[in-house]
Amino acid sequence: MLRKVFDRAKQIRRSEGFKHSVAMPRRISLHATQRLNRGIFSIEIRENSGFFSVMQMVLFILMYCEEKCLTPCISARGGLYGDAEGKLDWFSAFFESVHTTSEAAITHKVRTSTVRDLVQLGFRQRYESQLRLRSASELFFAHYRPAAHICEEVDAICQKLGLGPSTLGAHFRGTDKAQEAVPVSWGSFCRQVDATLAENPHLTNIFVSSDERAFIDYFVAWPFSRPVRVAPAKHLASGNTPVHFSGYPGLEIGREALVSCLLLANCGFLVKTPSYLSAWSKIFNPSLPVKLVSPPRPDAFWFPDSRLWIEQAAREAAKAAQAAQAVQASKAAKAA
Repeated sequence: MLRKVFDRAKQIRRSEGFKHSVAMPRRISLHATQRLNRGIFSIEIRENSGFFSVMQMVLFILMYCEEKCLTPCISARGGLYGDAEGKLDWFSAFFESVHTTSEAAITHKVRTSTVRDLVQLGFRQRYESQLRLRSASELFFAHYRPAAHICEEVDAICQKLGLGPSTLGAHFRGTDKAQEAVPVSWGSFCRQVDATLAENPHLTNIFVSSDERAFIDYFVAWPFSRPVRVAPAKHLASGNTPVHFSGYPGLEIGREALVSCLLLANCGFLVKTPSYLSAWSKIFNPSLPVKLVSPPRPDAFWFPDSRLWIEQAAREAAKAAQAAQAVQASKAAKAA
C-alpha cells in the first residue's frame, strides 16, 4: 500500500501539470523581463535533457516569437552538451541563424533569461496541440539550419555508405525510452522492416541507427534481403543508462545525435520506434515517409511522434475503409 502511495507521488511530481504549477513564479518573472527587450526574445537554455528535447524548446520558442512578432535570440550553454563553465554556446556550434540580427541595429539593452526546463516558459500547454509536421519544419528553417560543417559530414557519410532515396532507414530507441513509449521486441521490429521492404521494392539497402550496441548486433545478424549499413556513432548507451547520461564529451554526443538524425532524414523511408531523435528527421525532411511501429504512452504523447502516430492511424483507417467499400461493391456487383 505504501509503495503505491510513493509511486503515485512520484507520478504526480513528474506530471506536466505539477511542474507547470511549481514553475509559475519563475515563468511570470521571465516573461516580465523579456517584455523589456522591446521586440527581442532572448533565451539561454541550460536544460539537462536529450539533444532533441532541447530542440523541442527551440521549436516552442519560435512558435511564441512568430505569434508575438518577436525576433528570437536563442543560445544553449552548459547542460549535457556544453562545457562545465557554460562559456560555449553549443546550439550555435551546430546551427546557423538564417537571419542574423545586426548588433549595431540594437540600440537598447537586451536581457537574456535562462531556462532549465520547458515548464519555465509555459509553452508546451500553449502550443503542443497546434504543432503540425510540415509547418514545424517551415518554421524552424525560417530561422535556423544545420551548420555547414555538419552538412558536409552528413554528405560525406551518405556518399561513403550509399545512403539516399533507395535506403530504408531504421531507428530503434532503447534504454529508458520504455518509460515513454510502448515497448517493441527486437524481432517484431525486424519483421516490420521486412514488411516495409516487401511493400517498397525500390528500397535497395538498409541504414540502422540505435543507442544500443546489442540491438545493432541483433539487427545486423537478421537475414534481411538487403545489405545493412550501420550508423557511424562511437558513443552508445552504457547498460541501461542513456547515451546522454553516460558521461561522454558533450559536444561529441551532440554532434553524433544531430548527424544520426540528418542521416535518417536523407533516407527514402524510415521505420522507427518513438524517439525525439528520429522524429526530428521528419522535421528536417517533411517529405520523408515514416512508419512508427508503436505509439508513445498517453502521458508522453508529445510532438513530433504524436502527430506521426495520429496521421499514420488516419491513413490506415482510410485504407481499411476503402478496402471495405471495395468488398461491398464487389458483393453488390455479384448480386446484380
